[in-house]
Amino acid sequence: MDYQKRLYSLGEILEEDSIDGIIIEEPIDIFYLTGIELSTGRLIVHSRGAHLIVDGRYFEACSEVHFLNVVLWDPDVLYDLLLDDLAHIKSFAFVGEKTTYQRYTDLKKIVDRVLQESPKRELELMPCDDFVLQLRSVKSPEEVERLAEVAELGSKGYDFVCDYLKEGVTELDVVRELDIFWKKNNAKAFAFDPIIAFGPGSSMPHYHPTNRKLEKGMPVLIDIGVTLNHYHSDMTRVVFFGEPDPKMKEVYEVVKGAQEAALKICKPGIRAGDLDMEARIWITDRGYGENFNHGLGHGIGLEVHELPVIKSASKYDSVVLQPGMAITIEPGVYIPKLGGVRIEDTVVITEDGHRNLTNRPKELKVV
Repeated sequence: MDYQKRLYSLGEILEEDSIDGIIIEEPIDIFYLTGIELSTGRLIVHSRGAHLIVDGRYFEACSEVHFLNVVLWDPDVLYDLLLDDLAHIKSFAFVGEKTTYQRYTDLKKIVDRVLQESPKRELELMPCDDFVLQLRSVKSPEEVERLAEVAELGSKGYDFVCDYLKEGVTELDVVRELDIFWKKNNAKAFAFDPIIAFGPGSSMPHYHPTNRKLEKGMPVLIDIGVTLNHYHSDMTRVVFFGEPDPKMKEVYEVVKGAQEAALKICKPGIRAGDLDMEARIWITDRGYGENFNHGLGHGIGLEVHELPVIKSASKYDSVVLQPGMAITIEPGVYIPKLGGVRIEDTVVITEDGHRNLTNRPKELKVV
């Protein structure tokens, strides 16, 4: 990964917004920009480079990164930097959405101390958009290949679940065995708490597995993801353990058609809201609009849920898809007391369309 290029890209954004420096404190954002895994740290990106503040646990290892100025933490370190090495900073930004009020007041006290020490100094503390998350929404070719690798491992997990299903097995049995399978295949962990839902449990989009036993005729909703080399997979399929209820057959075909409709227009230049609306109209026209009660999808990468958000009638509605964005497409229809169907693929936007990373069949499957 070209971390220097990422820092340079962030610097260009800051320059466009007339920001001299920004403080970044989320470990995952620091990792994205530097390749360094920390539990805590502060990265200051500015017009003349980048300073990384770390404690003694990380100082030696971080000092080997040649493109960073690594500084050992102490209670006055940010104050000292703003007075000396970062004296050129006039506008000092923090990410509003990720900064608590207490953290803001702490930063404000430091800035006020600097201004008291240097009364003629120009220094303004200001909130800004989450520029790093925006950068993360467009993946590099190296990131796409990591996503493809973890998506394949995720899909193999789906294959494993299908082979493991048998009468009397519980949802929690499946979760435990899937965890073992993935760890034997070098995975770090689940990307999120897996949803294995038998029968009526599948009608709840955020269901938590229980000791419910599998019985003939039940739908089995499998929403699973895994973490490998820092990147995440996410996929959903519904299979049937024996002949399904006719109503569930109908619902399955409606959801499958909705996903196909969305995927047909999944390409650069399409608004995120239009993608959601395409699937929503398909489902509504077939009488199940009220049963599709979540957005169509989300970005995915270093976190399971990233930008862009694929949902109409939201603040993200007008976000335009561009090459390199990795998103999920996951329409669903849920019938209380009967069951639900959700079909989810992870795709990457390409120059002229999209690349589907999930690569598992979507025809109705009976196991």
